[in-house]
Amino acid sequence: MIQGGEVFRLEIDILGGIAGYYGKAADRIVVLLIDLLLILPPFLIISILSPAFRGKTWLILVGLIALFQWMITARIVRGMTLTLKTREYVSAARFMGQSPWRTIFKHIVPNMSSLLIVDATINVGSAVLQESGLSYFGFGVQPPDVSLGTLIATGTGSALTFPWLFYAPAVLLIITLLSVAVVGDGLRDALDPTSTRARRREKRKDKLA
Repeated sequence: MIQGGEVFRLEIDILGGIAGYYGKAADRIVVLLIDLLLILPPFLIISILSPAFRGKTWLILVGLIALFQWMITARIVRGMTLTLKTREYVSAARFMGQSPWRTIFKHIVPNMSSLLIVDATINVGSAVLQESGLSYFGFGVQPPDVSLGTLIATGTGSALTFPWLFYAPAVLLIITLLSVAVVGDGLRDALDPTSTRARRREKRKDKLA
């Protein structure tokens, strides 16, 4: 589920970058589309659509969750692009004759990698939680496929008599969300040279040298 959602989210990151870089008509169209989609309640819409794909592959559910996960990311990327496109290295790329697409891919998107990593971990955790909630109420993954939401729903009735049936998947869900957050934090520190931990590591290396 994470891989499919992240490929879709990467495309939307580029869409936000295009809106911020080009501005004018492209920016207005993308912002209008985002504002229109932000007023739609994802949980309710997926719940209404769930009978249509019941008994089919769970990839349809993944696609629907990814479809409603991109708006905030696109707004963030657009705002960052509006800031980054005024930097000296972007102006230098323009003067060197690089195309706008190459400038976006090579200079703008990579320079917001730490922000995108944090945003990705939030989106992954949100998607897992949303899928578990939908499956818990019977709108998500359907048997014979298994989800943490369906396991929690199955164990709810036995929470007092056989508590492990309920608490085991619930604790696993919490551990999964915490693990995603920790991995995202580690990736941000590893890839962002301006982070506090990265600077501390560089200082320790300098002292040892």
